[in-house]
Amino acid sequence: MTEKLKEIVELKLKNKTWTFAEITNVQNLVDELCDSAYGTMTGKEKLDLVWETDIEEGLTFGSFFQGLVEKRLADDIAIILKDELSSATVAFKESNKNEISKRSVGGESHKERTTNEKTDSV
Repeated sequence: MTEKLKEIVELKLKNKTWTFAEITNVQNLVDELCDSAYGTMTGKEKLDLVWETDIEEGLTFGSFFQGLVEKRLADDIAIILKDELSSATVAFKESNKNEISKRSVGGESHKERTTNEKTDSV
């Protein structure tokens, strides 16, 4: 129970003159207070209220909700990508035959042998 919920219920109870019949019909009273509280809560407050609630063994509402949101995001993103890619064009890079590979010029020297090393083949 949150402090805000407690404040909402207390305020609702104190701001109305209740008949004995209204007070003794607990289910109707709970329903009325529930409707009132629900209408004043933000979406985040509602989520916070049920986030850790177990839906089934090992599955909380929070993890179920996250999975549901991620699935919907993936579906919507896939549709957007499909639309974007259907009008995309592909440009192939022209091969430059005069291009020199990076390894053949300007690469690092071998650490054990220098470039001016004399050969041993005497």
